[in-house]
Amino acid sequence: MKKIYSIPVFLTMMFLVACSEDFLDLKPIAMETEETFYKDFDALDMTATAAYGILCTRDIFDYYIFMGYASAADDVEVGGENTNDWPQFQAVDRLQHSPMLSTIFDSWGYCYKGIRMTNEFLSRVDKIRATDKKVNQALVDQRIAEMKFLRAFYHFYLAVVYGGVPIADKIVDPSMFSTPRNSLKEVYDFMIKDLKEAIPYLKEKSQLAPNYGRVSKGAARALLAKILLYESSYAKNYPGDERFAGMQERWTEALQYAEEVINSGEYQLVGINGERFASWRNPNGGVGGYRWIFTLDGDNSPESILEIQNVMDGKGWTYTRGSYIVTYFTVRYYYRPSDPTHSDRVVGGWSFNLPTSYMVNAFGNQDSRETGLHSVPVDPKLDPRFATSIGRPGDTILVNDQTEGEKWFPMSFSNLPTQTISRKYECSPQEYWNGRTNDNEGPMNVRWIRYADVVLMAAEA
Repeated sequence: MKKIYSIPVFLTMMFLVACSEDFLDLKPIAMETEETFYKDFDALDMTATAAYGILCTRDIFDYYIFMGYASAADDVEVGGENTNDWPQFQAVDRLQHSPMLSTIFDSWGYCYKGIRMTNEFLSRVDKIRATDKKVNQALVDQRIAEMKFLRAFYHFYLAVVYGGVPIADKIVDPSMFSTPRNSLKEVYDFMIKDLKEAIPYLKEKSQLAPNYGRVSKGAARALLAKILLYESSYAKNYPGDERFAGMQERWTEALQYAEEVINSGEYQLVGINGERFASWRNPNGGVGGYRWIFTLDGDNSPESILEIQNVMDGKGWTYTRGSYIVTYFTVRYYYRPSDPTHSDRVVGGWSFNLPTSYMVNAFGNQDSRETGLHSVPVDPKLDPRFATSIGRPGDTILVNDQTEGEKWFPMSFSNLPTQTISRKYECSPQEYWNGRTNDNEGPMNVRWIRYADVVLMAAEA
């Protein structure tokens, strides 16, 4: 009997020995893999959408950049309820930050995640365009250009925050996670190359309507002009500094791309001829162009070159596509003049990003032809943009008060050491405060590049 059983046992052992590893390495049949997912351009285009999606990360390209890193300079203080509010930003403000702060490592992770999506698209697009017979070749070229823009954009943000960083021009294998940093000059050359290759295949803003969230030819030219301006400034102001080794003054190139935006006819300075625009801020007489730009109605205005698109979708913390900026920057308290105690009442904002005296003084205006520029009667003469940008004691905010209804009430500055507040991203109660379900659902777009910025770039170059 032993001999009889030994035969099947022997055969079974031989079968197992003969099996290759492929027998054990089965492909999943109940879920998508990269190979099964990327069947056509429509599937690949989802990766392009994911690359755009990083722009909507509130922790980076929303309030982080305007509050977190601006506070490291002299223009603003962090603010908040008190000097200990939001410690990671207070640390940046005091230049006591470390790599372990979320304000630091989040930027690194999210930007490289966006770059990963662009490289995923670019690594697969040639195969898809060759095998998908229904694909629109012009659309493929446009998407390639968009991905190169976004790859440059994310690298630029990394370079601004960290200096020289590892260039990610392809999908990074885990074994490459310890790749050393490239020099700042190498990063700049890489970004400039990507943008120059992208520009010919991108559409003008007018051709994108109503899909203004996509990258335009003007956005690529403007970003390229900005990068060239940065390199020129480093070369001029830091000769001999190892951090900027190899940098060159490229003012002529910067001016060239800025002027291409200016001469495109796609953009204009809003309100340059004194136009007035309907707004909740002044229902009877309207507001000037600069004030109107920073309202919900001013989203994707004729002055807009690159905006991150937001909506108040009511989906809550996890899935929202809104902005934090409205909540973070709006004043926290107001008071009723009818209340003799002037007790603080909650507006809904958090009073972060407080302009300092350096910012206030930057709005000084010595032009004797200008009149009526005061934010408050006792102030010195100020630039017309001041009242839109900065609020101080004596200024009011539109609030839907539970007792007195919707009206303009004085802001309270009782907890603000600078006695100032940022005002650009205020919304009306109807636009935001009455309808929101979470603090991060501001509906207003984030203005990243405006035509006015490009005009100033050209002037500097």
